[in-house]
Amino acid sequence: MNDNTSLKSATDAGFGINGPSVVVTPSRTPVVTAIESHDAIGFVNINTTESEYPTASFRYLTAISSSNNSAYVHTDSGPVLCVQSEATKKAMQAEYRALSKQIEYSDSLIACDEISAASEPGDNRVNSDIAIPIYQDSRPIGVQAAAVLDSARTTDAECADTQTVLVPSTIPHDSAIHLEQAGYTLQSTSAVTNARVKKDAAERQAIKIVQSAGLAAIARIETQIADMTVSDGQLLLQGEPATTRHLEQIAAAELAHRGVGSGDCVCVITTESAVSRLSRNIGSGVLSSTSIQSGVPIQIGVCPRGPNGYHGLVWRTIVVESEGGWERRAHIAVEAALETAIETAEPGISPTTVYNEALAELAAFGFNPSASEGSAKKSEDINIMIHGIGLSKRERPYIDSEMTMDPGTVVSIALGVFNIEYGGVRLCDVVTISEDGVSVAGSRATSPDDMNRSLTPTTNSYSS
Repeated sequence: MNDNTSLKSATDAGFGINGPSVVVTPSRTPVVTAIESHDAIGFVNINTTESEYPTASFRYLTAISSSNNSAYVHTDSGPVLCVQSEATKKAMQAEYRALSKQIEYSDSLIACDEISAASEPGDNRVNSDIAIPIYQDSRPIGVQAAAVLDSARTTDAECADTQTVLVPSTIPHDSAIHLEQAGYTLQSTSAVTNARVKKDAAERQAIKIVQSAGLAAIARIETQIADMTVSDGQLLLQGEPATTRHLEQIAAAELAHRGVGSGDCVCVITTESAVSRLSRNIGSGVLSSTSIQSGVPIQIGVCPRGPNGYHGLVWRTIVVESEGGWERRAHIAVEAALETAIETAEPGISPTTVYNEALAELAAFGFNPSASEGSAKKSEDINIMIHGIGLSKRERPYIDSEMTMDPGTVVSIALGVFNIEYGGVRLCDVVTISEDGVSVAGSRATSPDDMNRSLTPTTNSYSS
């Protein structure tokens, strides 16, 4: 491996990783609107370490991360954060101080056109009073949240008889019990998850930057593979057998260089078509390291996470010394289906429609998921995943939902075909839906057709 291979800086892509363009401030308007429309006393979101979904909503509402149990409570008096330790309180206060400095720096510059309008039409962001008061004691989070609600009721006569509290469906059971024992009636709301479907300019820019880092990580792998040698069909790194773990380390180094979370990358050689299972195992270390043979497809997945919490997702497939057989046909089919899916993903179109168009394109190339039992085609399988991406790796809209993709929606489109004898080919891009159509996030290509998703690595060939 050539360690002296030049690295393009983040600014080469036209935007900086830690620059003011990635400041994403809290969004609280959806909660305020929901409280008013349901005549409720307030809203409670419990942040836990057990699931990314409440954590993502917590960050959406607060603009900060927390690895500890905490609660976001919003009443007519405004938002309050509940925590159990002084250390957590100080950590949150430090994050708000850092965020305020970023915002101050951002306001002192002339931002790029995409971000310059801090409050575009329909924007739910707030640009003042970023920090939220933090309430801390050692009691359970649910008990603390009830105490904040009690305080709001005693200070507002109009709310004295109100008992309804809005909560997301993911609220932990123990916190729900604490709120009910305090006399509150819980009503589930999807206000925050619905609001998160549409990304504003700052969110789209954050995803674009992290997606660019993911593309650069795969480009780095491709360049380094091209510098390796092959002996008896085995790829060698500095004279030793190269493995998928080595490729993961190359990707992690590139992500770290760009200021992006480096744990979420995986390289696999597999016929397994369960993309969701592999995606959940990204960065978990449960996938074993595999030596790399020439002529065998290597599926490379990178799910980077930026410092502001927003994710990207890229899948590419590389074959060293491909003979142009099954993997070439599969790659052509998957890339054509991906381009078809991207072209279909216009405003007002549902993910289901995009799915069906991609499925039809794969079938046109002979990859038919409906092959009869006993057919040779049963040795092959396909997988298509289309879902939103943002503060969660997977979020609304999903294929099985009735939602349409309106302007501001950001989705990942992942397609793969798999053969029990030859391996698998998988490609994935993230696209942004706008009034003008669809664009591929993170790419400098002028159109989706110009994307380079090269199957066979050659030095500096990956330009997307």
